[in-house]
Amino acid sequence: MSLPFNIFDRFKQQIADLQAESDPAAVAQLESDVAQLQSDVITLDSDKQNNLISGTNIKSINQISLLGAGNYFLGGGGLADGSIIFVAAKEDLPAPSSGVITLDSNVTYFFTTTVDLLGDRLVCGVNTTILGGSSENCRIKSTGLVGTALITSNYSLPIRNITIEANVALNLDGDGTTTAIDWFGVNFTDCPTIGTVKDYTNFIMQDSAFLNSGNMTFDGTIGTIGASQCLFNCNASGTAFILAPTLTVTRRFRIVYSSFIILSGEKAIDTTPAPTIPDDGFILNYCNFSGGGTYLDGFDHTSVKSLFINNVGITNTSNVGHNFMINNTTNTTIGVPNVNVWVKAAGTTTVGNGNSPKWTQPVSNRLLYGGIISSDFIYNAVGTVQSSAANQVISVALAKNGVVQAESEITCRTSTANQPFPFALQDVINVSTGDYLEIYVLNTQSTDVRVGDLNVIIQKITG
Repeated sequence: MSLPFNIFDRFKQQIADLQAESDPAAVAQLESDVAQLQSDVITLDSDKQNNLISGTNIKSINQISLLGAGNYFLGGGGLADGSIIFVAAKEDLPAPSSGVITLDSNVTYFFTTTVDLLGDRLVCGVNTTILGGSSENCRIKSTGLVGTALITSNYSLPIRNITIEANVALNLDGDGTTTAIDWFGVNFTDCPTIGTVKDYTNFIMQDSAFLNSGNMTFDGTIGTIGASQCLFNCNASGTAFILAPTLTVTRRFRIVYSSFIILSGEKAIDTTPAPTIPDDGFILNYCNFSGGGTYLDGFDHTSVKSLFINNVGITNTSNVGHNFMINNTTNTTIGVPNVNVWVKAAGTTTVGNGNSPKWTQPVSNRLLYGGIISSDFIYNAVGTVQSSAANQVISVALAKNGVVQAESEITCRTSTANQPFPFALQDVINVSTGDYLEIYVLNTQSTDVRVGDLNVIIQKITG
């Protein structure tokens, strides 16, 4: 940059003219103004920027230089390398072919508003991602598309913060090994058939909703099906979730902290005929069911598959074992060989009210645990013991898998022959799948012992 020193030459000529006119004050003021102006111009010249350097004195975008000719689109044409495409209209997507818009692999499509595909549908590539700004104002629909899924994929398909509106929303069929579904803030609105999800390692949905929508079917083999903090407001005569009889869940089906609004004629979860799910693998925790429809068709609180905790509107599962006998007349044989030896109490017991399907009674005086979750339980037993001889010292105890638990032992001293004497015992016992609990007795003498009455309750400790 060259300074316009010709300007200062003209100022000097004006000063000479003023001097000729003998005006000293005006000359002095003009000389001062000119000196200040010349100083300011020299300062500007020294501070000037000779070259723009991307990332140094002009910003870059995604490490892409803004210098040089050309243009970068921040709209439908992609951002920089095209890995993010902003979609404000159908035209921002790849051109359809025979009604199919094929989305590119490893590309994120960010929908900024409601986009109507006008009868076309989306087929996703490998790791295609669909995003929206908010499910409140970003939506994918396709007016005129009926009976065919709006979105089809054979791959992992992350979706976030968007509403899907369709006659049939989904046809997702993964490989069951490397593919997974992970959704957040996804609403299905006015979808009479949400569609099928089949053969994925996991299906996880959070902070999402069915709004006048239902009939989401799970099929094939899926590791975990999970939903958290969701609202499921089913469509008329629809079913929110259908677990097909050909479905195999290898880990769990789990819905927590969610609400179901199921009106008359609608269903929340249909498991008939039964799919394959591990015991304790059909999990509903802290959910609210309302509306008066059918909440559970198939697995309910009586199923060994179910684990329901702190739900409202359905009966929660219990983990209680209960058996009893009254007025038993069968003696437990002691004899000389069994003096001071623990022997399982004889008699015929009956499964009591409230017994959980996780506890079974394969033989009398035995409760067998079939739950898959190892837990601590309180064991309570009350009853009576008696003997045909007076002055017997009889002990009663809990036995786990045939081994007496010493801390549970209680001793009765019978002063009268054939007189029932009451006993009560308690213990805290850790129980795992396949463990069984029984009542044993011991006499310090050879006289037989009878447990006349017995009532056993085993209850899981929660905390």
